[in-house]
Amino acid sequence: MNTTSTRSAQTDLDLLDVDLPDWFVRALQIPRREDFVDVAGTRIHYFQWGDPTLPGVVMTHGFMAHARCWAFIAPFLAARYSVVAFDLSGMGDSGWRTRYDTEVRAEECMAVAIHAGLTAQGRRPALVCHSYGGGIGLAAVERQPDFWSQMIVCDMTMLAPGETSQFEEQRRQQQNRGVRPHKVAADLAQVFARFRLAPEQPCANTFLLHYMAVHSVKAVDGGYVWKFDPAIFGPDPGRDPEWWQSIAPRFTQLSIPAAVIYGEHSAMLSERVLAYLSDAQVPLVKITDAHHHIMLDQPLALIAAIESLLQTLS
Repeated sequence: MNTTSTRSAQTDLDLLDVDLPDWFVRALQIPRREDFVDVAGTRIHYFQWGDPTLPGVVMTHGFMAHARCWAFIAPFLAARYSVVAFDLSGMGDSGWRTRYDTEVRAEECMAVAIHAGLTAQGRRPALVCHSYGGGIGLAAVERQPDFWSQMIVCDMTMLAPGETSQFEEQRRQQQNRGVRPHKVAADLAQVFARFRLAPEQPCANTFLLHYMAVHSVKAVDGGYVWKFDPAIFGPDPGRDPEWWQSIAPRFTQLSIPAAVIYGEHSAMLSERVLAYLSDAQVPLVKITDAHHHIMLDQPLALIAAIESLLQTLS
């Protein structure tokens, strides 16, 4: 397909019945292409901005989220890079699987990069990952390090030696409740009322919350349901306590340049793990006045941080 989708970008704007800042409108007016690639029997949806012959960047999103969390960030990088943001399987506009694991989603990262032309003439794309997407990116780099040029993770949970994570316990409690079908919301007003960030946090940019919410649902008989597959909450044996403990050491031992961006008020990275990463000489960039969802709290500061790191790590 690979169609230029300025019309769908305008539709994005038309769906938002709220006041929008000029920078956000400009971002969505920058041309983007939209396409799908089949990965292990599932269609994976992605957007692409910029000249495909420029250095490539692949962006991954967090759990239950979708590629549009990057749709107002990526356009500002498109003057220097060909940027791709894709929906992980079971989320956004990508297809659903009978089983989800980190390995197949790492395969999605690589397949999207190849399909979008980011590896043509031997080029090596960079990875920019948020939260859960960081674990996917880490697996993709470990699987084939020569495929990638650098990795930037944005507020990905990491643990210092001896630390424990409350987030995996929360996930285990969710799994114990079992997979439940989505409840139907009668209208978009109900969608906005139900929409929550995970983990929950304040966010002053309500127009971005509306943007994320309206693209987190699809129309069904009787109203709207969340796009993500409820089965993504199913068992994932790979994400055990040992896996959580392994992330920071694995990240510091990557053979490609890597850096961390984190929110000043985020609970994902403790002072202990930040000190551990600093001792390992991992570049750290703190975004002030930001929680976990940095792109929603401080989008312009995040753009500047990503662009700076892409240049200095290369």
